[in-house]
Amino acid sequence: MLKNYFTIAIRNLKRNLSYSLINIFGLALGITCSLVLFLMITFYTSFDNFHNNKDRIYRIVSSSQNNGREDFFAGVPVPLPEAVASEFTGIQHVLFISGDNNALFTIVDSGISKIFEQEDGVAYTDSTYFTFFKRDFLMGSYKSALQQPNQVILSKNIAKKFFGDANPMGQLIKLNNKTDLKVTGVMEDHPDNTSFPFEILISYLTIQKEKEEDGDWGSVYSDDQCYVMLEAGTSPDAINNQFPSFVKKHETDREEVSLKRWLQPLQDMNYDTRFGNYRYATVSKTSILAMGVVALFLLITACINFINLSTAVAVKRSKEVGIRKVLGSQRLQLISQYLAETGLITLAALLLSVGLSELALIRLNSFLNLNLHVDFTNIQLILFLFIVWIVVSLASGFYPALLLSGFSPAQALKNKITNRSTGGFSLRRSLVVFQFVISQLLIVGTVILLSQMNFLENKDLGFSKDAVINLPIPDNAPLNNKKVLKSELLRLGGVESVSLCNTPPSSGSVSMTIFTIEGIADNHLTQVKLVDENYVNLFKIEFLAGNNLVGLDTANSCLVNERLLKSLGLKNPEDILGRVITIWGLKLAVAGVVKDFHTMSLTREIDPTILFNELDSYRTASVKLKAGSGKQTLSEIEKAWTTQYPDFLFSYEFLDNEIKEFYESEQKMSTLLILFSGIAITIGCLGLYGLISFMANEKEKEIGVRKVLGASTGNILIIFSKEFIILIVVAFVIASPLAAYVMGNWLDNFAYRVPLNSFMFVTGIGITLLIALATVGYRSVRASIANPVEALRNE
Repeated sequence: MLKNYFTIAIRNLKRNLSYSLINIFGLALGITCSLVLFLMITFYTSFDNFHNNKDRIYRIVSSSQNNGREDFFAGVPVPLPEAVASEFTGIQHVLFISGDNNALFTIVDSGISKIFEQEDGVAYTDSTYFTFFKRDFLMGSYKSALQQPNQVILSKNIAKKFFGDANPMGQLIKLNNKTDLKVTGVMEDHPDNTSFPFEILISYLTIQKEKEEDGDWGSVYSDDQCYVMLEAGTSPDAINNQFPSFVKKHETDREEVSLKRWLQPLQDMNYDTRFGNYRYATVSKTSILAMGVVALFLLITACINFINLSTAVAVKRSKEVGIRKVLGSQRLQLISQYLAETGLITLAALLLSVGLSELALIRLNSFLNLNLHVDFTNIQLILFLFIVWIVVSLASGFYPALLLSGFSPAQALKNKITNRSTGGFSLRRSLVVFQFVISQLLIVGTVILLSQMNFLENKDLGFSKDAVINLPIPDNAPLNNKKVLKSELLRLGGVESVSLCNTPPSSGSVSMTIFTIEGIADNHLTQVKLVDENYVNLFKIEFLAGNNLVGLDTANSCLVNERLLKSLGLKNPEDILGRVITIWGLKLAVAGVVKDFHTMSLTREIDPTILFNELDSYRTASVKLKAGSGKQTLSEIEKAWTTQYPDFLFSYEFLDNEIKEFYESEQKMSTLLILFSGIAITIGCLGLYGLISFMANEKEKEIGVRKVLGASTGNILIIFSKEFIILIVVAFVIASPLAAYVMGNWLDNFAYRVPLNSFMFVTGIGITLLIALATVGYRSVRASIANPVEALRNE
């Protein structure tokens, strides 16, 4: 019997080859998307699950009120970890990690210096790190590897990069051309699913004195983070209840800005977009849920196609069913046979989807910086594929199986079975509407997202970002070198202007601090920009009142922005001129007021900002290029920079590219949405093709009669078009409010956003209609050119 089922299944697949291929391709597309999204979901939900005491590890995080807005941050003051360890009860271990970026490492091999730049993955900590986080050692012992100053542990990959096949243990490395480090251990490379992707760990004792001198309770760096491991049986609430008195004792000044501290579970770090992590990338639980919903919807739409196409050709198999019933086949046997055929098609689609998934992941991995593969040693993956095969086979095949097995043998053998007698046309219409609801949701979402991205790219930021490159200045560079570099750059023919600063106007790195001002009580929060006298002119920041900064190495005056003025309750820019601001122990008279400019991404409102001189803190040289400057100018800039810093690596980045990186995740999201929209439309059109095929069979004799009576191809096309236009309009009515709600919530993440308008939604239905028209047009023309004699000869 099984052999007979298999033989019949193969014959039917060959007989209806076009429908079979459409079914297989449609299912394969849906399964491919769900498989790729499943791999992404399992990856993003696996972060830091491998640590031994993960349920007892927490990070101390904070929030504060800033000009009516609540800001969140993971950084802590340098004195906090030691105070927590000595004053809190219920904590077993305390760990302090100070992340570092753009570190330079020099290795001398056979008298030749090799310089390596490490943009990220570097941190200062102690041996407690390995009590918290699982990281196997290959050489040395973690208990002693970070116990002394100037010790360093390398990952296996970095050890290979620095020393090749030589033994790295005991080797010396120079950090930033000033600090000698001794290699005391080699650890395994970090896994991809960790929030701590450190390649190099340096003993905290190496910088402890410097950190303690520069850092106090009022100074916070985002990558200075504190982790605690609770004693067994201690709840996080028991620790959180101790923070209010702790803040009151140590952070009185900051208490005035409603400072709050609490514990964040380790397993929430990868999902909480408010705080970030050392990967500088988080994926919210909402995004992961959205991935699951999209995967499910695409799988459902693929199943809907199968149902529509199967019922459309059901009439062709009515005689087969009649003969089988006359020969004694039971309904259960017929259902089993049809489900077996469906299972065979689903299996073919599943195998095709595995290959398509691997091809898709080649591009997707590089695009999203992932390393995902279809790994058949993964039990979760095998179980997922098996469940998909069973569920899709049942979901796709059960209704058509019931339909076919329910035919009356007498009616079937008399050729009385028609598409109208199969029923369920309303169901099929509903399924197609559901498909186009999903398609239009994705299309409208994509249009809104692209509109927002275009808005972000073209919005006036309050400063000029075109033709500006930023050159990094080494941290330990002599002060005079900075001035000489600026002078040498200004001599170049292709350079229009140069400014020394800590950061450009809009940057991912900001400094927040408290200040007081003459004549107004209380402390106030502000951003700080350390800049020279050319900064405002180079970036074309507009003045509202007063004068520019004077070209001094240390400040005696400052500039403020409009937002700071408003936060103090002042209305006229002239009202603040000459007033003395006390900040970082300095007393600075306000020399001028500038128009607001964006210092961070447009997800955040403009903060109060103070600008003043401090040569020692400049770590960027911003260079404005003249129109028409080419590679020759860049080569001359590199030569001038290298002359001042011969022991460092030259690099630069255009400011407009740095700003685009603020929205990298949104750009990637828009690309993925476009991709999924295209797939949803493709699957939806396959479903529409199934419905039109059903309608063509349903109206076969009607079309024949109409053609005999003189109906044209256009008339036939209108018959079909009315049906699908109604379905798409119904889908639009359902999808529009859903898209407005979902995308409205997404746009709320931006302080500056595009308004929703009718064009965004009309575009969605317009694209859907155009694509659907092409699909319907093809099938309608086929029906209209068919010989009417074939349809009417049985009458």
